[in-house]
Amino acid sequence: MKFIRRFKKANSMKIMQSINKINRINMKNIWNTKNIKNVKIVKKYLLLITVLILFLVLSAYSYVSAVSNNLSDSVFRLHVIANSDSKEDQELKYMVRDGLIEYMNSLVNENNLKSKEDVINLAKENIDNFKNIAKQIIEENGFNYDVNIEIGNFSFPTKSYGDISFPAGFYDALKV
Repeated sequence: MKFIRRFKKANSMKIMQSINKINRINMKNIWNTKNIKNVKIVKKYLLLITVLILFLVLSAYSYVSAVSNNLSDSVFRLHVIANSDSKEDQELKYMVRDGLIEYMNSLVNENNLKSKEDVINLAKENIDNFKNIAKQIIEENGFNYDVNIEIGNFSFPTKSYGDISFPAGFYDALKV
């Protein structure tokens, strides 16, 4: 029994000495020049990755800015505002929108217009017709709302129409 106790005690002492020796070796390796070189390499890679991410973010921002500026310069939008947020008024808004788009498309096709400026001039010439179409659709659906129409440069939120997405910004538009 005494032999077993001494054996356990001797083994535990050897284990502790081995652990201390390993810890000393690890502490020496921490300050080893190889590890310092590795830290420098890791820092260089982190710097490179940070620069690449910054480049990607700036490139994406530049691209979005260029696309949105080009888009607002080439698009004439229609903005129909409902009388309220009620379901009936929202449905009426879409009916007015559809009627005005149909009329505008027929005008553009008849006159074979190619530029935004031509479309704006055509809209100005037919502003009374747009108002009459909107008023007629409103009355046909049992409502008696006033119709105000103006052509100008208006602020729009980001809006998606199927596959096409318009970024927020100012656009020339027919506002009803």
